Amino acid sequence: MGDEEATAKVSPVAWRQHLYLQTRLKEKNGRIRLLTIQPHQYTVSRPEVTSDTIHCFLRLADLKQRPQFTVVSHRWHPTDAVDETKSLFVNGAPVPASKGLFEVLHQLQKETEPAVVWIDALCINHADEDEREKSVQVSQLAQIYSTAEKTFVYLGATSDRSNEAMKVLRRLAEEQLTLNAFIANWTPQLGHQLVQKILPSRFVHSSPAENKEPLELQQELDSLRAPLKALMERDYWTDLWSLVELCLSHKGLVVCGKHALPLDHFYSAARALDHIINHLTYSKWLAAATNPTTQSAQRAVLSGEEVSNISQSPALRILGRRDEYRRDADSWLKALDSPLFTLLSRFYAETQLPLRVSDPRDRVYALACLATDIGELGLNVDYHKEVDAVYAETSAAFLQKHPRVLQLARGTLSASNNLTSWAVDWGNMRSPPPSTLSSSERAFNACGPADSRYYRAELSAPNQISLKAAVVDKVQEVGTPYQIGLEPASEAKGKADADAGKDKDERERQRTYLSEIKQFWEESTASLSSPYFAEQAAVALAKIPVSDVEVNPASGALVRASTLAVEGYKRIYEALFPAESESIEDDARETKQETEEERREGVEKLSVTPSIPYTMAMARMAGRRPFRSNNGYVGLGPQDLADADVIAIPYGSTVPFAFRRVEGGGEDLMYRLVGEVYVFGIMDGEFMKVHRQESVLKIV
Repeated sequence: MGDEEATAKVSPVAWRQHLYLQTRLKEKNGRIRLLTIQPHQYTVSRPEVTSDTIHCFLRLADLKQRPQFTVVSHRWHPTDAVDETKSLFVNGAPVPASKGLFEVLHQLQKETEPAVVWIDALCINHADEDEREKSVQVSQLAQIYSTAEKTFVYLGATSDRSNEAMKVLRRLAEEQLTLNAFIANWTPQLGHQLVQKILPSRFVHSSPAENKEPLELQQELDSLRAPLKALMERDYWTDLWSLVELCLSHKGLVVCGKHALPLDHFYSAARALDHIINHLTYSKWLAAATNPTTQSAQRAVLSGEEVSNISQSPALRILGRRDEYRRDADSWLKALDSPLFTLLSRFYAETQLPLRVSDPRDRVYALACLATDIGELGLNVDYHKEVDAVYAETSAAFLQKHPRVLQLARGTLSASNNLTSWAVDWGNMRSPPPSTLSSSERAFNACGPADSRYYRAELSAPNQISLKAAVVDKVQEVGTPYQIGLEPASEAKGKADADAGKDKDERERQRTYLSEIKQFWEESTASLSSPYFAEQAAVALAKIPVSDVEVNPASGALVRASTLAVEGYKRIYEALFPAESESIEDDARETKQETEEERREGVEKLSVTPSIPYTMAMARMAGRRPFRSNNGYVGLGPQDLADADVIAIPYGSTVPFAFRRVEGGGEDLMYRLVGEVYVFGIMDGEFMKVHRQESVLKIV
């Protein structure tokens, strides 16, 4: 939803009381307010009214009766000053209007007929006590958008030559030129023909057979970059509510200044134009690079040009997500029934599309408008609640169904003292855990026979849950968190020295990481009560550093580690510890003799040929730290794992978690969530099959 319009000299209390008491909304029952914008003729017919005046009428409507109206999607800023040169009257009372609000109303105003719209700035009383009205209206936003005839997507007034960009997009749309129409059989002649259709004819002088465009044409193409880029980076495209409203819009009209284009045509034309400009630029670069007669100065100019690359612009990225949501039932944003947990976890954990929110509660409430299980979860939009309460209530609803929400909670890393450790901070969530596999084949199943049928998580007190789990052990010793990509110590070195220093630092961190895991393993297997056998060393030492997860070379999916991981570990260990590897090889060869020079060459060769896939798998463990438990279990945990933390497997959970005892809990033992852990040897239910003993952990 947009921010409330800027305060005017007119008393906000007076005009709101006058306006909204006349059209009082009750609880959620499909009732909304609709704004009727009087036509321009109405103003002209009243000589006492200036031309910069808009008259509107606000009335109640029932969505069940399917009234005809247009819903308005636009953004404005609270810092926008009230335009005192304009006059807005609603139900006969003067209403303060910011410049942006007056602009969109003026765009919607027709010449001879009234326009009926739903616009949140005026149709919702944003100053309602406890924000009850806003809560009710947001909760039925999906119904509002589905009932509306169309969505008026207003990008703002003409600026930065946006009219030129909109005209070109319209030409492409009118010619019905889509990306699939030319991308497969691209030729310079086809590119020239397409440009002829979208640019004024005065710029086209050469024949298509010449395989090149005139200077004027190239200049015109280059001049399109700036206005097109500005249009695609407008504030509207960077707001979370814009994504939600676009997804809810079944029929949209994109308006910028005096130019308009259907939403779907806008998207397809923008993609096509981006491809055209980039192809022509690449063709020009290639011609300049391969033509021996090209002057060096011209080559320098060409090499310094930048491709428009609006495919990564906020507009195309957000419209791409909308296209996936409305077209593909298995896309990142929409499952078959659009569950809220899928929307929230996938959007905030996986998307590379950061969007602005003015109210942190909207991180949940905005995407809740797209969810279909709100009633089943028992959640209600309530802006009277604090943000921590909203996050905790949402997480509790998820936890009562599945423990996987614990994998996203920040636990002891939570910066807020008011947010419980088991609640997900959707504005600053924990990175996706390494156990998240993209293949269901051989997925982790630490709970074993204690599957989801036995899962229990109940709210035993405010901000406290009781979780049925099996306690595995306590952490006895922790290692160093694995870090990657740190800068070298000296920034004054040359590039070659800096790169060498960075590589050296990286190898040292890898040595420390693998050495600590090997040390923990040897200490564990040295004990008679160890849960492991020494013969498991080759597999265990390969799987623990990568949490038993590798990338499938064929599909690129994350899968359980295989013999490839064992070979990869062997190669990287030989590269990092050549002395040990050389000693082992000497024992195996027994009689083979090598000169010192041959040995040095062999060590150097090993040091530069570690397994890249295994190294990349290790990189995904950044921030994780190895640990050993009292009974000898070895694994990886979050970076804030500490001695005496309790490792437990919640019933129904595919992975174990670490919990920390909270002092001052009285007779009841209280814990805080630390985070997900990987423990070698129990990730397929081995522990639960043999040692299962039910415990109830109270987590705050």
